[in-house]
Amino acid sequence: MSGTYRNFAYDGTYDGFLCVAVKCINLRVFPDRVLAAHDGGEDICYVRTDYDIAGKMHRFLGERSCAQVQQMVVDGFLTDMDDRERALIDLIARAVRFGACVADDYEHANLRRIHKAILDLYREEQTCFTALATEDYKEAKTAVIDPHNRVLPLMKNDLIRKTEYANLFIYDRRHSMVLFKKDEADDVVDVSRMHLPEERDVRVMYDLLWQYLSDGTHLKGIRAKRSADLDRLWYIAG
Repeated sequence: MSGTYRNFAYDGTYDGFLCVAVKCINLRVFPDRVLAAHDGGEDICYVRTDYDIAGKMHRFLGERSCAQVQQMVVDGFLTDMDDRERALIDLIARAVRFGACVADDYEHANLRRIHKAILDLYREEQTCFTALATEDYKEAKTAVIDPHNRVLPLMKNDLIRKTEYANLFIYDRRHSMVLFKKDEADDVVDVSRMHLPEERDVRVMYDLLWQYLSDGTHLKGIRAKRSADLDRLWYIAG
């Protein structure tokens, strides 16, 4: 493989990651590093998120390979797997080249590693769901969780369906994500762009984040404040 860049950076979103994958395939390189954020540098290619390109790549995965591989990329992105982006880019590149058969290539070390990470993801989601302890605050069921994986998108539908959760506010402290339900509205929102205090008491976070959510700050601009690309993840995972 050849190409100018081998170090890439993106905005940390799923759509952004898919754009990095497309960039690597077009340049015919396998990256040395893929950073979810960076401070600049001449040797780093920052890939801007293009939602049209990301959407085409996501659909192409299902068409060129199979729905199983497409779902593996979605689920894999929610994991805390070491060197996650490079592992998933390897899967994508092989799926583009060989098609659906890569989903069953259990002899491939990278595929086994991805399967294990996804299994851990779903195990942790079930553990978090069954062990979730909420407290009442301002007419809402609230909780703070600290999972290794990004489990909120997987927990969303089951939590929303629970009839005792009329209003719901679950804060993932590690990944700065909030699952909320209020009246007829519900969503999972990335709040990593907020300047959050060191104190993470659920009541403090509820007051801060609910104001952020209710005044529409997270919706201002074209996906500028919200990781709206994860809508695709939540739709598929849910």
